[in-house]
Amino acid sequence: MSTAEEPLTTGRDGLLSLLRHGQLPSRAAKAPQRERYQRIVAAAMELASEGGYDAVQMRTIADRAGVALGTVYRYFPSKNHMLVMGLLMVFEGMRARFEDVVIPGDTPSERILFVLRKNTEVLEKDRPRYEALVRAFMFADASASAELDAFGALMTEMFAKTIGVEKVSDDQLNAIRVIGDVWMSSLVSWVAGRISVDEVIAHLSLAVRLVFRRLGG
Repeated sequence: MSTAEEPLTTGRDGLLSLLRHGQLPSRAAKAPQRERYQRIVAAAMELASEGGYDAVQMRTIADRAGVALGTVYRYFPSKNHMLVMGLLMVFEGMRARFEDVVIPGDTPSERILFVLRKNTEVLEKDRPRYEALVRAFMFADASASAELDAFGALMTEMFAKTIGVEKVSDDQLNAIRVIGDVWMSSLVSWVAGRISVDEVIAHLSLAVRLVFRRLGG
């Protein structure tokens, strides 16, 4: 049975709810536990900004966060797990940016491209951090399955809002998944230095037009 010190590991909707209501790592956690959890993730993100993926080490995170190494491992079995949680937080912030705004564009594809472009341009503002987050996403194992599931749910929700529907159809869901996959695969190429941010956006533009052509927009 999970204790108050342990993160929620099942249920993508549950994890998103915890994130949005400031209840991580669990609903039973007390304020000091939540504060320690946030310090640990913040320390990992700071280290990623300072030195990229290789700079994020569990002992260094513990020292930066001012907690015992065992506390870090209690919440996160690996740095990949921790950075995937950081990636989820970043994308939740991206989603929230557009929650209460009218997204410009006459068609679903134009609105999705606007959101993708704005979110992708952020990458160059802190390249070491975003490279680290994408690398962690690439290398994450089953221990981060709840975070990865939540990430997929968040992407679906963000794009559904962007195209202006409350409930996505099967065709729309498939389109959203394809766009999400193209986005992440393009980011992997960006991390590897094979393409620029401008080329990521160009790939996304082509994919969105092709995918949404059959959906009438």
